[in-house]
Amino acid sequence: MTFALLIQELKTFCSCFSYDIISHGLSQRKEALTMKNLLSECEAVIEFIRIKCPNTNIILLGHSLGAAIASKIKHQSYIRGLIVIDMIESKAIESIQIMDYQLRKRPSLFSSYSSAINYHLYNNLIRNPISAQITVPHYLNDKLEWKVDLIGTKQYWEQWFEGIQNGFDTFPYQKMLFIAESDRIPTDQFLKSRYPIHLFEKSGHNIHEDEPIRMAKHISDFLYQQRVPMNSSETEKLKQLGIIGFRPKVLQYKIELKDII
Repeated sequence: MTFALLIQELKTFCSCFSYDIISHGLSQRKEALTMKNLLSECEAVIEFIRIKCPNTNIILLGHSLGAAIASKIKHQSYIRGLIVIDMIESKAIESIQIMDYQLRKRPSLFSSYSSAINYHLYNNLIRNPISAQITVPHYLNDKLEWKVDLIGTKQYWEQWFEGIQNGFDTFPYQKMLFIAESDRIPTDQFLKSRYPIHLFEKSGHNIHEDEPIRMAKHISDFLYQQRVPMNSSETEKLKQLGIIGFRPKVLQYKIELKDII
């Protein structure tokens, strides 16, 4: 549900598939949150999509832990794009030192869904009230306690974050990075980057929730301008024509965003 508002925009020009990872949202799976299990789950989802739509190509989009999973998925010829939302390995490793403290500061339960939503908005965890109303209730169980005991996952934090940068750098096709604060990415990475990097300084960590329309516009431009083939037929055309001659038939996002981009 964290992607609800973004997908509302994305589905105007592409098909979308999102899922709740182990122990999150409506997932009934209770396995350990190891990176091995998370990758296996994601690969099963991709396999399911490919069985249903064997000619489709896939663009992976992930936020935070989801970005770590997307960055580490085994490369396949039909996974043609990688979009990472606010996940830099070096900054994530640094944050491990304070994550335990920050998590213990959170309330262990709430008196109502409204109080939980207000908590997230007041502390700038989510800055878009509409998104907070959609997302926050899915963080909680029937007793208004957190569904996921994040402190209990501490043993997995390092394995979640280690290797993200290598996975992103070695991804063989088109990729893009969204970040919320300029100090979250090393300067030399800006200088060396050969992929689009978009800075959302008015957003918090949950960029896709805070500014879904602006992000959808950038994703639409990415698919078209980076000439990402959307299916096996377009992949073959790309091989024949080369990157200069190829034009994908992806639909364009029609909203004018002169005031926010």
